[in-house]
Amino acid sequence: MPEHLGSGIVLFRNAVKVDQDIILPYIASLKEKAIKEDYTIVYDDDNQPIYAINRSGHRYIIEDIYKSSSHIMNFVDENTNKQIIDFFEGCEKSFYQGALSYTTVFPMILTSLWWRTQGHILAYGPESAMGLHSDNDVNYQPGFEPDLQVATRSVMGMIIYFNDSVETIDDIKKYEYLGGEIEFPYAGIKYKPKTGDMLMFPSNYLGSHEVYPCTDGNRYAYIGYFSQGSPHLERGINITHGEIPVGSQGQIWMPNIVKDYVEFVNKNYKDVDPEKINELLRATHRVYNSANTVKDMRDE
Repeated sequence: MPEHLGSGIVLFRNAVKVDQDIILPYIASLKEKAIKEDYTIVYDDDNQPIYAINRSGHRYIIEDIYKSSSHIMNFVDENTNKQIIDFFEGCEKSFYQGALSYTTVFPMILTSLWWRTQGHILAYGPESAMGLHSDNDVNYQPGFEPDLQVATRSVMGMIIYFNDSVETIDDIKKYEYLGGEIEFPYAGIKYKPKTGDMLMFPSNYLGSHEVYPCTDGNRYAYIGYFSQGSPHLERGINITHGEIPVGSQGQIWMPNIVKDYVEFVNKNYKDVDPEKINELLRATHRVYNSANTVKDMRDE
């Protein structure tokens, strides 16, 4: 059941069952691979590493490349274990079912859920953190428009946590870690991740959040976004009509989400007061289409 923590931030406890002995070593190997692919190590005359350069040409102290968080995008190939593929497909289904449940808390969000991004893995090593940001922020500054603007379309973000944040180093038994809490300062909410929990929240400035340093151990999660707006190829917004294999990146239309939401409400709220049903389905009661659409103009 959804727990509204405040300001549109909703927690689903134990939303996903995580077999950590299978999933977490796999993610650890992906993070190591990502580091090798994203950074070039520069050596001195004695073949000792002195610094690293990432794909953008920025220099890093060797130790810092292991501290930074890794967004692991395309993480499945023909050699990937089916059990791992099935797990991440389950995560995608949990995102979608979670979105339907989230909509029962905020029914008018339904008309803003047009398409979704395929999820990706986020891995934090010791001492890694993430500063305050919102998920639809692309670091715009007047006169400097970022080329890629996919994030500006994001309406709702979601995270599934794969391991526990604990209180002390003595609590680290195998896959746990210290720190790594997520805080939403404008909402006055701070959450300590637990395995299998799923968090959903607004992507705009009200949902701004930061991740505290992971002081010991590794923090693993899976993130995705639900978005709105039409394609814009020049800005990196290229939405497909079919499904994309899990582990591959892309944006996918959700043409059935209204139908699925109505079925979700009718199935899960059949014994509640009709007035409540009417409230939950308010966004589906519109009998008119948007004005000045391309279709309208073509028909004129």
